[in-house]
Amino acid sequence: MSEGRSTVGVLCGCWGNDYGESAFVMRSLAAAVSRIATVSVLVPGARTAVRPDGAFDLLSVGGVSGSDRRCGRWPEASAATWPDTAPFALALTEVRDEGAIALVGACVPDVPVVRVLSCEADGSNGAQGASLSVGPGSAPETGNGVGLHVPAHRLATARGHVGIGFTDYLLVLADRGPGAAATDRPTPLAAWLAARFAGRHVVVIENGLATVWRSRSLRGVITVDTRTDLWRLLAHARLTVDLSPGPLIARECVESLLYGVPVVVPADTAGARLAALGGGLWFRDEAELLGSVEALDDQAVRDTLGEQGRAEAARWYGDPGAFVRRVAGALEPFGVGPGA
Repeated sequence: MSEGRSTVGVLCGCWGNDYGESAFVMRSLAAAVSRIATVSVLVPGARTAVRPDGAFDLLSVGGVSGSDRRCGRWPEASAATWPDTAPFALALTEVRDEGAIALVGACVPDVPVVRVLSCEADGSNGAQGASLSVGPGSAPETGNGVGLHVPAHRLATARGHVGIGFTDYLLVLADRGPGAAATDRPTPLAAWLAARFAGRHVVVIENGLATVWRSRSLRGVITVDTRTDLWRLLAHARLTVDLSPGPLIARECVESLLYGVPVVVPADTAGARLAALGGGLWFRDEAELLGSVEALDDQAVRDTLGEQGRAEAARWYGDPGAFVRRVAGALEPFGVGPGA
């Protein structure tokens, strides 16, 4: 810890959750803030000694059992035991983490709360006060548009997934969601794609399994065990259809675009905002989904969107140093950072 550095409290109810984007986003922001301030990470759980977790020590806000940590169940303010920590210059929370926001207001009411949003428009859903925008579609010059750093290993382009002996497939990230029963039958939208484009290989990924379809038949099943497996599959696809992009940054869409592979995504999502910057197309129903994929049969269109998307993804998510500088600029008004 450096003398004179401000302390920022990062409250995250989903810190240990392997699914979704919130934990990834909040961990990344905590890492960026740690370059300019001291970070205290607060999570729900029974009060215990400080628990190490990679780069950070976790402080539990007591009031619930230890088994509730991964569920993001913050205690009621009246039952909460606030951990011993240095005074915060500000508290950073995800905009939908209402329990964390309520705890700050009750336990440290003088500490300003900075909410993490996908884009400024999300502030209209009841959020008030300061915010950081991590999603696409908000120019960093506006002050609170900070982006993120999303890693995607460049060497994934050198070799595809070992379980697939071909490239130029249609990659579909399905919309069944974590916790669903394991099955080799695609969800309805994925099934439409496999049927409409039966002459191609269609690779459908969900819950750690990739099913390979051609001529409306299942040709094989492979596991996607690591992030590197996913990067290899993204890097060698002709395009990526993400049927359920993440709500904050559409991480898998960002990764696809970092490899120059355009995306097709549902309208009114973070992925659609990314596509609108030049990286792909978006749809509102089955007909538009099939039409969007068909439009990207044109190699020139696919190349153009892929390159435009690569540039935007690199601008927002490809430079960790720029990310830290944008975070520092956004938090400077709160007395955080070297210029404060």
